[in-house]
Amino acid sequence: MMKESTEFYTCLIKNRLSGERFKHSIKTAEMCRELAEKHGYDPKKAYLAGILHDICKEESEKELKRLIFSEPLYQSPMKLGIGDSAVCGLDPLEKEIPKLWHAPAGAVYVREKLEVDDTELISAIRFHTVGRENMSKLEKILYLGDLVERSRDYPEVEKYREYALLDLNHGMYEALKWTINDCLQRKKQISLYTYEAYNYYLKKG
Repeated sequence: MMKESTEFYTCLIKNRLSGERFKHSIKTAEMCRELAEKHGYDPKKAYLAGILHDICKEESEKELKRLIFSEPLYQSPMKLGIGDSAVCGLDPLEKEIPKLWHAPAGAVYVREKLEVDDTELISAIRFHTVGRENMSKLEKILYLGDLVERSRDYPEVEKYREYALLDLNHGMYEALKWTINDCLQRKKQISLYTYEAYNYYLKKG
């Protein structure tokens, strides 16, 4: 359940983020709404997930660390109540790389500070960066909405946007393949969750 209106959360994000990051959040929310309408999901909830997904993106490393390492996230998975595999635990890479902390920290912030008890929305925020296997529809919408929102301009983004609009599972497969290839080319480490998601959507997509 959301305690406040969409307008309240939009204003909150505007005051927490830089202009460019706020613009990205709005564009992601709009893309999430478009995907939701295309794939038979609640467009208002999808829009809100897009608004909130980067709520902790510009927090200090100290604050991000405080949010996630004081939680059961660090020691063991936190059950979210969306099926047996829906957990919020950090994988080994996430424990090491501060750049990955904003997503799990955002999930904690939305749950604890904003007192949002919608576990599907919390899980979507938590996994919007690394993905995971067997994602809920909202998790897929947010992951893809973030990647293909209409201000993105990386090569062939239009193609990945079309994949997402046509089929969420195939969109996830193509997006994860792109993400892994991009990490390999730039010699970046890859989250275990991302590998598991790729293997899962390879079969589904």
